[in-house]
Amino acid sequence: MGAAALAAFALPVVLIAVGRRRWRFSARSCVVGALVFVVFALVLESAAHVAVFTALPALQRSAALYALYGALAAGVFEELGRVSGFALLRRIDRGPDGVERALGAGVGHGGIEAVAVAGFGMVTSIVLSVTVVNAGAADSFLSQLPEALRGGYAQRLDALAATPAPLYLLGVGERVIAIALHIALSVLVWMAFSGRIGRWWILGAVLAHALCDVGAALYQGGAISVFAAEAWALLTTCAVVALVRRLYASTRTGGAGEAEPAP
Repeated sequence: MGAAALAAFALPVVLIAVGRRRWRFSARSCVVGALVFVVFALVLESAAHVAVFTALPALQRSAALYALYGALAAGVFEELGRVSGFALLRRIDRGPDGVERALGAGVGHGGIEAVAVAGFGMVTSIVLSVTVVNAGAADSFLSQLPEALRGGYAQRLDALAATPAPLYLLGVGERVIAIALHIALSVLVWMAFSGRIGRWWILGAVLAHALCDVGAALYQGGAISVFAAEAWALLTTCAVVALVRRLYASTRTGGAGEAEPAP
């Protein structure tokens, strides 16, 4: 668990350092990409989930409906967030509107997700494991919680006790896949936003994001195993990356006859 947490924090730092040297994206693009995730995923999407699940509690009891809603919600909020991010960058960053901007935004988006979701989440799990599970204080801990929180925390403590240690390292591979997907989708939305390809590809990015998230949503709903979810994420992300590279290659030579750097 400690190795997984360390990787979640270190991976974005290494990627930013290496990526800025290779792709020369600006710090602004990286920061805007991170803000897009915080505002559109952590704040707006989370608020939408609360409203939807309060109005439609039966949605969480159907694995298929839960997966469909969760995957589409992630796609809509995060991809429309990218559009807003590129609009903001166009206003505040007068530098060339090249693919470097999209790469920086994708790295920032995927990097802050790794830190916020995987990194801090794993740190919380380590603290619970040491102070509650390993200390044999689960019953005392749960008794101090409000009734509404006990069920969720009881399941989490059971999972921490039952999960074999090597499985936590799957989170490292999951973050690599997720960051690769965010970079690819960032380039796709940037191409559509800047007019290099049809604007309808923004909808394509929403659907591609949703497709890649179906496995994770089904796993959260208890319909498939973690291995099946990771395999789904890997295969669909590879397909999206291949599609985006092909689309980008078809647009690399613009009207000025100069090729942009390959991502």
